[in-house]
Amino acid sequence: MSEDAEQSPESGTYSNRIETDADNAFELKFAVDADKAADIEEWAHDEMRPDPHADARGGYAVTTLYLDTPRFDAFHDAPELAGTKYRVRRYANETLAYLERKVRRGDSVRKQRTAVAESDVARAADAHSDGWAGEWFRREIAGRAFGPVCRLAYRRAAFFGGDHEAFRITLDRDIVVARADGWSVRPVQGGKRVCDGLVVCELKFVDTMPAQLKHLIARFGLKPTSFSKYRRACRVEDLAGGESPHAL
Repeated sequence: MSEDAEQSPESGTYSNRIETDADNAFELKFAVDADKAADIEEWAHDEMRPDPHADARGGYAVTTLYLDTPRFDAFHDAPELAGTKYRVRRYANETLAYLERKVRRGDSVRKQRTAVAESDVARAADAHSDGWAGEWFRREIAGRAFGPVCRLAYRRAAFFGGDHEAFRITLDRDIVVARADGWSVRPVQGGKRVCDGLVVCELKFVDTMPAQLKHLIARFGLKPTSFSKYRRACRVEDLAGGESPHAL
């Protein structure tokens, strides 16, 4: 887990959820229909532990501000980025937001995240932010000309398994998109639906896939996909001006 993610100034926040910068972390993604998602969630309730941050409805709201270059290099997966994406994430109505760099190569992922005050997110666009916890993020996006593109919002259900929450399942529903409003990470009001009828399921683990997750894949006949919420959102909002080389 990223050290910065552990050092939130608030207690009882979402900052302790699994994030890792280990070289041996993996994520598998699946796009499933609502009925299969409900079956997976029922299985997870029986076999794993619900995320303790879940609300009375059994999940929590996520808002993510996605960044890209003027040429939409992240959308097009430009080789020079080597799978790198930048985003800002906020959970429910927390006063914190999380500046994130995510590098994906195949199913292998590496993340770095830093918690900052939600009201300070726009400092990422300042010329200098010496002493700010997000300075590394500001410096990197400035060097690559990244800026806000769109906000995605969705409901997430999450379940943990193994000792020390070693692996997890997430299910993202009701995904909507709105064009970026500066650096705002406010929840999206209204917005366009990104994937009607589909739920994005992700399995996240370190080292070797646990037997429980192998059983889940076999039981429900899950087939991995390269589905990208960001790329699909760009297509819905007609933002990138062209097709990504990857499945949307």
